[in-house]
Amino acid sequence: MPDAIDPATLARLACGEVLVNTEAVAGSSSPRIVVRAVIDAPPERVWDLVDKSALYQTFMPRVKKSEELTRQGDDIRTRVTVDMPFPLRNLTATTQVRHTVEPGVSWVRAWKLEAGDYHHNEGSWTLTPFDGDAARTLALYQVHVVPKIPIPKRLQSVVQEKAMPGMIEAVRGEVRRRFR
Repeated sequence: MPDAIDPATLARLACGEVLVNTEAVAGSSSPRIVVRAVIDAPPERVWDLVDKSALYQTFMPRVKKSEELTRQGDDIRTRVTVDMPFPLRNLTATTQVRHTVEPGVSWVRAWKLEAGDYHHNEGSWTLTPFDGDAARTLALYQVHVVPKIPIPKRLQSVVQEKAMPGMIEAVRGEVRRRFR
């Protein structure tokens, strides 16, 4: 469950802002990226997209290929390839995913790296009703990645400033397309 959000931040989220922050990670030079945004749809509908990783390549920016390898109940194995800008090579991760769903309360997709082009790749989506409104979703996306290739600081800044809001906009757009 996400931490309590102060009234000023709630107001910014309610107006549609996508808030992107970073947090230091002990023992790592790469920060955790934390994204918060409101999606104007019930959490169940947003979950319908987040749950189906094989569809990511159809609407998520820079996802070149996405597959669900196995699913046994709430335990899933996935493989996702991210299309990196030239001259960098694409990055692929096979992850172990765990879903924890409390209908009406929270929907969580958490993953950890199993293999691939990263030293570390761990993150989660947490979806909850926004400020008690079951028709709106507070999406909390957190990711800490350390690729096996060096990523220029400028590109890291672009990810934080443009790619993360772009990912939220893609989810918003796909929810509108599928459910309205």
